[in-house]
Amino acid sequence: MTGQQPATSFGAAVGAYELGRPGYGTEHVTWLLEGVHGRVLDLAAGSGKLTRAVAGLGFDVVAVDPDEKMLARIEDVPTLTGRAEAIPLPDASVDAVTVGQAWHWFDPQAAGAEIARVLSPRGRLGLVWNIRDVRHPFVAALAAVMGPSPAEAMMDADDVAGIPGFTPFRKRRFESVRMITPDAVEALVTSRSHWLIASPSTQAQVLADVRQLVNTHPHSAGRRMFEFAMYTSCYRADALS
Repeated sequence: MTGQQPATSFGAAVGAYELGRPGYGTEHVTWLLEGVHGRVLDLAAGSGKLTRAVAGLGFDVVAVDPDEKMLARIEDVPTLTGRAEAIPLPDASVDAVTVGQAWHWFDPQAAGAEIARVLSPRGRLGLVWNIRDVRHPFVAALAAVMGPSPAEAMMDADDVAGIPGFTPFRKRRFESVRMITPDAVEALVTSRSHWLIASPSTQAQVLADVRQLVNTHPHSAGRRMFEFAMYTSCYRADALS
């Protein structure tokens, strides 16, 4: 192990993160922010995958993340270094908070209190995850090689608990197929915390196994681009005051 914390390991592989990680569709963000007007905080924004999707809908967005290397990839949007448990914004300064692919790294009680603090009355909290759909044989085989995912464990257990001071979460699931290249598969693998904090020997073995799978599996062998089954889980709640 490298000794690096999983939630702050991604900056070492920001290029792989940008190539390998899927973005967020307009329908996902539209549902999360339905009825919202005003400024949006994209919390744990990373390299800006969700930030760009929110801004693309015309919202005024500010991005916050603990990793300056990740934030450096975000253009045309104000960025601040900070954590979910200590958000560097004033009280009641945003009308919504979005969190993409990161809530499972937070202390939900501390983060929930901070989010409630920066939200305007009745402000929106929207959570979203892109998840591998292991019902597909290739995706299942790849998941076995890549190893466990904290996000997938949370989704499988339906373990997104309610937060004091907010309405119960409403949830919606969107299924999709992403077209992906072998290089993007490798980037997906090497941008995950499970790989980033592993020993060099483990990293090398996982990458070798991924390449073997892509080169030999009937779904991907000999193809420059192929389908990658996934789904997007969305949750939204409103502050009670």
